[in-house]
Amino acid sequence: MPNEQEIKDALKLPELLIDGQKIDGRTAIARRYRDQLAGLNVQLGGSPSIAESMLMRRAATLTTLCERDELKILNGEQIDEHNYRQNAGVLKGILINLGTVKKSRDIRGDDYRTFDAHTQAVLDSD
Repeated sequence: MPNEQEIKDALKLPELLIDGQKIDGRTAIARRYRDQLAGLNVQLGGSPSIAESMLMRRAATLTTLCERDELKILNGEQIDEHNYRQNAGVLKGILINLGTVKKSRDIRGDDYRTFDAHTQAVLDSD
């Protein structure tokens, strides 16, 4: 998690314009969106390319949508589960493309040989 100064520095990004309209950053959801952008900006080293900036905005939007649905679930409300899973999957792909998360890998099969001796002994005992 970025520290407070890193977030303040990252928030010095240009004004948030979407479809040519300046966004009022005072609402709770706009602040959360900016926090997501700031965190990603810090994680990417503070100087994202135009393409990375585009992906960062998509990731912040999808995160906000997922969090909205998660709040509904916690309040006992129904959500469109298919839409939630789709948003989460696309978000994961964007975060992987940005290099902020690693792809999962299959540890079955021959891959176990990269583990330490204890783990290999346990796997071999089966």
